[in-house]
Amino acid sequence: MRKLISVGAAVAVAAVVAGSALADTAPTPLPFPAPKVGPVFVAAQTANTSGAMASWFAPGSTVVFRAYAVDTKTHKLLVAKDVKYFYVKIPNQPNVKLKYDASAPGATKSLAWTGTWVVPSTYPAGIVDFKILVKSNAKRIGQFVQMPVSTAQLTISPTAAAPFGSGPAASASPAAGDKATVALYVDSVNGSSPVGAAKRAVGCAQTNVYKRGEQVVLRAWGFDLQSGATLSTDNIDTATATVPGLSPLTLNYGAHGATGAKVWFWTSPFVIPADFPLGDATIHVAFKTDAGQTGTFDYAITVVP
Repeated sequence: MRKLISVGAAVAVAAVVAGSALADTAPTPLPFPAPKVGPVFVAAQTANTSGAMASWFAPGSTVVFRAYAVDTKTHKLLVAKDVKYFYVKIPNQPNVKLKYDASAPGATKSLAWTGTWVVPSTYPAGIVDFKILVKSNAKRIGQFVQMPVSTAQLTISPTAAAPFGSGPAASASPAAGDKATVALYVDSVNGSSPVGAAKRAVGCAQTNVYKRGEQVVLRAWGFDLQSGATLSTDNIDTATATVPGLSPLTLNYGAHGATGAKVWFWTSPFVIPADFPLGDATIHVAFKTDAGQTGTFDYAITVVP
């Protein structure tokens, strides 16, 4: 690792001066979701039927689960013919089967596996601790779980605010490649430091629909499929996000989540300028490993008045 500086790296520099005492208190990275990739990589988001990503839903509303999966041995994207089962497990609810259809409501070309759940009117308020499970016809399995940042986890609340508008058009997210050497998850949450826009009722909630002046916080994690290792400052040369019309952003690796349950992943914030074009915009996220492998993900947002 050469060009990136993480929280841990900054602490390491200070430790040279302060001695071993500081080293003893330096945080130990706990990469999300695991130090090593499993047989099948799974990335997933929750959205409404318009494609607007959200983590907060009211009883009676429809949650769209959308996902993609990669066999980490063959590096191939899993499509319908490759899968024995792909479903969402929700506490005290029937499983939600995912189907491969990039044109389905709420789907994107890169997250083409979708399934819908109508939240029962009696479903208890709070975080929904769902899991997504997949098994390929080659008998290889994978699982997706949410990052432990409470406001960005699927939450049922009678006061959940609706997204500001419809999500990006499905065509705004290019299809994932047939094969990959780096597998990535990317999403965004509304930051707590907007400029020229009101704060939202819930900060750091998942969304891809923003107003000008709001703060976007990109989040990412992934694996080098050649080595199987989590992407971290131990093996990443550069990690960037390119927003149309803005200077390239550097993604930084650090700890996030509740005290006692912090995990490490990549983030970078930016404020949407007051003159940013309205409509869909595609953010190009790119990682390059020390070994020269590259991985990209085109992440779409919608900017509304």
